[in-house]
Amino acid sequence: MTYARRYVTPALFAVAGTSLVNAALTGCQGSAASTYLGGNNGGSGGSGSTATTTMTTSTDTGAGTTAGGSSSSAGGGTPTGTDTNSDTGTPTGTDTGSGSDTGTPTGTDTGAATGADGGTTTSTGMTTGTMTSTSTSTGASAGTTPGWGTPVAGGPTGMGVTATVTVSPGMTVGNVGTDYVGFSYEKTHITNDSLNSTNKDLVALYKLIGSPPIRLGADDVDNCNWGGTGTAPTAPAGQPFSKTITTGMVDDLCSFLGATGGKIIYGVNFKSDNPTASGAEAAYAQGKCGSSIIGYEIGNEINRYGTWASLQSEWESIATQVVAAPGALLVGPAAGGGDAQSLATPFAAAESAKFGSKLVLLTMHYYAGTANTNTATVATLQTPDRPGESPTSQAGLIGTDSTMNTAATANKISMGYRLGEVNTFSGHGQMGVSDTLIAGLWILDMMFVTAENGGSGVNLHGGETGMDGSRNFYYEPIMETNGVVVGVQPDYYGMLLFTLAGAGPVLSTNVTSSNPNFTAYTIKANGFVSVVLDNKNATSGVNATVDLGAAVSSASAIYLEGTPAGDLTAAATALTLAGAPVSTAGVWNRNPPYTQTTSGNTVSVYVPPASAALVHVLE
Repeated sequence: MTYARRYVTPALFAVAGTSLVNAALTGCQGSAASTYLGGNNGGSGGSGSTATTTMTTSTDTGAGTTAGGSSSSAGGGTPTGTDTNSDTGTPTGTDTGSGSDTGTPTGTDTGAATGADGGTTTSTGMTTGTMTSTSTSTGASAGTTPGWGTPVAGGPTGMGVTATVTVSPGMTVGNVGTDYVGFSYEKTHITNDSLNSTNKDLVALYKLIGSPPIRLGADDVDNCNWGGTGTAPTAPAGQPFSKTITTGMVDDLCSFLGATGGKIIYGVNFKSDNPTASGAEAAYAQGKCGSSIIGYEIGNEINRYGTWASLQSEWESIATQVVAAPGALLVGPAAGGGDAQSLATPFAAAESAKFGSKLVLLTMHYYAGTANTNTATVATLQTPDRPGESPTSQAGLIGTDSTMNTAATANKISMGYRLGEVNTFSGHGQMGVSDTLIAGLWILDMMFVTAENGGSGVNLHGGETGMDGSRNFYYEPIMETNGVVVGVQPDYYGMLLFTLAGAGPVLSTNVTSSNPNFTAYTIKANGFVSVVLDNKNATSGVNATVDLGAAVSSASAIYLEGTPAGDLTAAATALTLAGAPVSTAGVWNRNPPYTQTTSGNTVSVYVPPASAALVHVLE
């Protein structure tokens, strides 16, 4: 039996490519140098500082970067000599990596070092002879995304079903911007000193995937009220979480945005029906870091309080107070799952007419099912959409995305729509499913399907136990306890892989295979093409032949996997991306990518059971 995948609706891509960055909202972001180690086809990495040491001697060409003023070498031929760079530069960071790398790099070796006098010397030359590289700084600094690196031989091999992946290079079906991937939090997250520039681990984890936007709101937004002038907690804290928002808490939040370079969808209370208080909160936040605020979202899933017709007057009275603050913009309606037609569609028409260009973004929520029900299973996450849902179903992902894109397009919403709150199973996730490998594989599907159907981004929801009730969070991308990072979850690994695929047009990609749990997606990034191959089958590997529709010069891949191999419910602590885990401090000492076989327009890739491959292709 052959399974052919085609979900996308190309005609709906009118608004999808709009990036929050391109919306002329200048962020109050701090400056930090992005560090890319290796070749020119590196992923869209986060910001960070380059670790350097006082003296480095290396005998390497290839993709290793040695610190010490900054001496790097890039492969591209067959080196067979020994290249030694002795650098005496001024240290500019902390060297956290250690180890050695060996390989058969190729090409031109370039070393650059900054001397004590501040000058830079560069040497370029071809080398011959067998090459061995030894360096004491192969690890990545916290918050620094390593680039793609020089491919090496090896990688997974095995038996499996065949799959043909056909990319149509001339058919764009969506767009992924640099701000596509983001986080969503309960409003109470602002009250425990977590979203603060002093939270170095959280800042580093953000920077590892770029400058991701935040959505702050969710259920607790309607449990929190503005308290005006007041201090913030002086140290990370846990339960009980305050429901009173003060100026000090907003100050800390703005410092966090400055440290990460990200922007925020800032939620204010709807339920209390206090336009003056919500307006005052927005005015203070706007004055403090308005350039980092995408817009203000009023309430959360307000459809639970009645129909849009019965809620419209209250929403508009609050919105009028909010936009009284200079520069303040509106986002909404934070519609609950299944309410794209009943709430988001009439909301978009009414409020774009009333507030015009001040309504900049539509937001919608989506979950694949509900925790502690018969839908909260691995099987539900093995397909991009809910099993059995038609492409027009408003309970399904594709139907939801399609309806939201239509509303954004018809009403000329400048930033389109985002899934402002999304994850596996509502109710904080299902233990043993939402906190395992399958969740990371599923969100790859979710993010690409949303991009293919017009979405401008997604915000993965999470929180800390004691927020939004007493139930544990099983689906958060980053696990925190008492305001401190204690774990990196499967969601985060999926977000990181997606980010490494780069930003750019999403190309039409079709799969033909007998494995219904195998999906594929393509991004034409800056200088390379990324193909993501996602195998959510626990027993069957896939031998995929990827036809790029154009001549391929080289290809290499990294893998998201768990231990034991083939276990879709491998725990977060058993996951690796490119052979390495991500630490709670935001350090990812990844291994180099594996070379893949190419022929003409095709690349051959083996994708093991319960894994995803990110393939970088040079054409």
